[in-house]
Amino acid sequence: MELRQCYPADLQTIIDLNETVYVALPDKTVLRHNSPEMIASCLEEPNVTLGIWEGNLLIAIGMLYVPQCLEEDHFHDLGLKGDFKSANQKLFLVRDGYRGLGLQRKLIREVERIAVARGYNLLCTTVAPNNDFSINNFLKEGYIYAKTEEKYGGLVRNLYYKVLG
Repeated sequence: MELRQCYPADLQTIIDLNETVYVALPDKTVLRHNSPEMIASCLEEPNVTLGIWEGNLLIAIGMLYVPQCLEEDHFHDLGLKGDFKSANQKLFLVRDGYRGLGLQRKLIREVERIAVARGYNLLCTTVAPNNDFSINNFLKEGYIYAKTEEKYGGLVRNLYYKVLG
């Protein structure tokens, strides 16, 4: 398995993975059905999309996303005091057959490493309240639950954050 940054040339492969994972979910509220435009924006600076590949097969992704407007910035929802430069962890997908191998946690840690290198000291993420696997992964990586709220056009999400450094 190889972990590497994804680029615009990988867009269709990521869209295909997103669709494969989404279609297979018994509960569609666990994952927002992401548009190709949203995924494409995550492949452009200052955002970073990381993929784990097995040969030519993309098996997992995770993203560092720099909010472009207040609506996308989860930090303003936290009410934290301090000098923070924040970004979001976004869209973790792991292909069926590769779950349980620690790939999401590996991606979380690598996104954190990149965030620190780029000067970010706070990461936020949202997770569906019924996505126990992802919740446990973020908690094991030191993320703190902040609150539950409606996001993304009506989906209920838990908001988590982690101070880096």
